Amino acid sequence: MKQFTIAFFSFCLTIFQLNAQPIIPPIDIPLFLSGNFGELRSNHFHSGIDFKTQGVIGIPVKAVKDGYVSRINISPWGYGNALYVTHPDGTKTLYGHLDRFVKSIEIFARDSQYIKEKFQIELYPQPWQFPVKQGEIIAYSGNSGGSGGPHLHFEIRDAITDDVYDPLPYYKSRIRDNVPPEVKGLMIFPQVGMGIVNGKTQNQEIPITKDKTGKTIVATVDAWGNVGFGVKAYDKMSGVNNIYLPKRISLEVDGIEVFSQNMDYFSFSESRYLNSLISFDDWVNNKSFFMKSFVEPGNRLNIYQQKENSGIILVDEERIYKCKYILSDTYENTTVFPFEIMGRRQAILEQRINGILFAYNKPNVFTNVNVVLEIPVGNLYTNVDFQYKETPGYTPFSSLFQLGERTPLHSYCLLKIKIQRDTYPDKSKYGVFSVIGTKKSWEGGVYKDGYMNCEIRELGNYSIGIDTVAPKITPVTPHLWTKNEKISFKVTDDFSGVEEYKGTLNGKFVLFEYDPKTASMFCEFDPSRMKRGKQRLVFSVKDRCGNESVYSENIVF
Repeated sequence: MKQFTIAFFSFCLTIFQLNAQPIIPPIDIPLFLSGNFGELRSNHFHSGIDFKTQGVIGIPVKAVKDGYVSRINISPWGYGNALYVTHPDGTKTLYGHLDRFVKSIEIFARDSQYIKEKFQIELYPQPWQFPVKQGEIIAYSGNSGGSGGPHLHFEIRDAITDDVYDPLPYYKSRIRDNVPPEVKGLMIFPQVGMGIVNGKTQNQEIPITKDKTGKTIVATVDAWGNVGFGVKAYDKMSGVNNIYLPKRISLEVDGIEVFSQNMDYFSFSESRYLNSLISFDDWVNNKSFFMKSFVEPGNRLNIYQQKENSGIILVDEERIYKCKYILSDTYENTTVFPFEIMGRRQAILEQRINGILFAYNKPNVFTNVNVVLEIPVGNLYTNVDFQYKETPGYTPFSSLFQLGERTPLHSYCLLKIKIQRDTYPDKSKYGVFSVIGTKKSWEGGVYKDGYMNCEIRELGNYSIGIDTVAPKITPVTPHLWTKNEKISFKVTDDFSGVEEYKGTLNGKFVLFEYDPKTASMFCEFDPSRMKRGKQRLVFSVKDRCGNESVYSENIVF
């Protein structure tokens, strides 16, 4: 007890030191980035910077400042193996996609996994359990979780709010960059019922070409009324081929700045506003990111420096409007990209609502005998013309319900679908699924009074099906398990997805790790918890509908 008290008191003195430390790099190799802060990803912004680790795992990872390990996360998804370190200056740093932790943390985490009998865990150690000094090795880099290759994901957060901040300014002197951003595309957005471009109301990409000398030529479009612009832009850095997000983007029209954005920080509650920042239709259809240079009325993202009319341009004179984008990175490498639009009087088509107007600033409810959809206020970024269609007989249990065009919702919203032919006796096998083209994705839900209740984050096409097929367990090179001291399976599921799994040797729990990237689950021999010799292996996997497969075999381990 005395030793604990002394250690805790010493730790408190460190934590409450008055002067914040300068930050150091988390790895001791030349610093190059594979991803920068705020990059555009599917449904979210990248919340840190990704350090290259020379294509390998196992690079020592160090605490960038004094502090204590405040959170340990192990997951097959997202950050994978991750550590959070809280610092006395009110910040917190995150180290993600790790291969493993240092021994003391690794033992603590592994013990917790065995106590909980789960691979995926989230732990919150006490401040006195794992105090760390600046430069102390806390883990080793890896490729765990949703990583697409070996690297270290690094974040700086506010310790209270969890808002994330761009770490790159702390490392400017250690990373070389003299390459300016590039404009790769332009798009113009006539505002519904208020603008028109080249006689059309659809969003249009503005052609960009190069002449024989390499000079950029931007086509001039005819516009009238209220229009917005969008830009597809990448940044690059010296010595690497990766592409990044420009830090600052501004738009000027006739020498006046009408829009600007600066990616310095954001909160996780705002991250899904990315779907309002971009042209969502272009992302869905072409997997490219055009960033709008105007702010939709339901977009609360804080990266904007608000200007009059939120970036919407009124073209009401028959003349040339001189426009230019100004893009820069953290190092102030800057690109100026001029273009023109021609103001030409055109008839602006009246906005027609073919379905039901869902207003962005009001709660919206659609209901009939088969469907209930509830969208609380704050979940639409702009007004939506909601059109409903039912296609009978899509599955033996339900029609296909078209709930508007594919449109992102900011948070989960309630969808209830009636099971029109409620003939399957085991209600746990029912589930809602979405349909995008030929792809069907299980959304799940809970059965109640003949309806499936689930939560969705997009408008689109939905129906009801069942999943009665258990996951498939395939042993991987079982003849090498003894030699390699490692049991491996490939596990796949045809519809609802893997929900839980468990392995035992002679009836005693053993830890299997899960790597969804390779659909593999494996258990490595642990001499502190396992015995050698002949034993009975039982490995079971359940999907989200409770369908279970069991593999049982006598093995030598």
